Amino acid sequence: MNNLPHVRPATETPHPVGRRAVKVTAAACALGLLATATAIPIWTGTAGPAQSPPSPSTTAAPRPVMAPCPSPAALTAAQLKARAQQKLDPSPTHLPESTPARQALEAVTVGPSGCDSIPGRFAYVHLLKWATDTTIAGSSTTTRIVLFEEQRWRADDASGRVIRSRYPTDQRPTDDSTYHPGELDGPMGPIAVDPAALNAHIDATQPRFLGPTAVIRGLVSLLGWRTPNQAARTAVITVLRDTPGIAYHGSVTDRAGRTGVGVSATSDGIRFLLILNPTTGELLAYERAALTPPPANDRTRPLVDDYHLFLVHTHASSSDNS
Repeated sequence: MNNLPHVRPATETPHPVGRRAVKVTAAACALGLLATATAIPIWTGTAGPAQSPPSPSTTAAPRPVMAPCPSPAALTAAQLKARAQQKLDPSPTHLPESTPARQALEAVTVGPSGCDSIPGRFAYVHLLKWATDTTIAGSSTTTRIVLFEEQRWRADDASGRVIRSRYPTDQRPTDDSTYHPGELDGPMGPIAVDPAALNAHIDATQPRFLGPTAVIRGLVSLLGWRTPNQAARTAVITVLRDTPGIAYHGSVTDRAGRTGVGVSATSDGIRFLLILNPTTGELLAYERAALTPPPANDRTRPLVDDYHLFLVHTHASSSDNS
């Protein structure tokens, strides 16, 4: 995979065949256009908080209106710099006390999303990604945080396009790469809607002997490049529910201020966390956190190594964002 120099993301990126550098222009800050998830600890069958059963003397409340599909614009270079320079707590996300995922997810019903009806042959994923950039000098290392913005288009034939900007730029221009059929990594086709097939897709991206953390990492590899429909999101919840060792957490807030629910798995001092929309099951954020500082490192406390903030999962008829 084509990881950027010195950066250690937890998920995979595709192998490019050809690259061409372009300059991204944009209109408005993406984060201001995000839809905020409802702060409830479980999913319901509608896009909003669960309604209490009406008493015999009252009429049931109207069904909440489904939130529209967000369409955040790409950040300008100045906006990306400003976002990167905002003070950010690098500590792992604080999580409520956990319960086994099987118990908590047993009665989950994933609701529809406003993005489900958007047509187009490309899955379109827009995200911000904070990653650690480690410099090694002799026997010591120093770590800094680099912010990336990525727009990803992927078709079922594994063709697509990726526009990636970063801050600090380190004299590297915005990268705009186009991929021909079969060049993007991972299984062909959309994300599976059957739990057994979805497990097979996960196995193709992450070795299952790594335990429940492999499921979290495999799902991020798949969901980071595809837009699951309601049936596929239900399959995701089923796989998480049926994987021993997955922990369920109550309300968890992502870096956009949206409140979702968390599911996590931990191994060798590394915690992998997904934050999911509480009504639709859509992936809001992913975090990889080192709970124990590595040896011979400048870190003195737990630190987030990799954080993906998903602004939108939708579809597009073209990979041309002009």
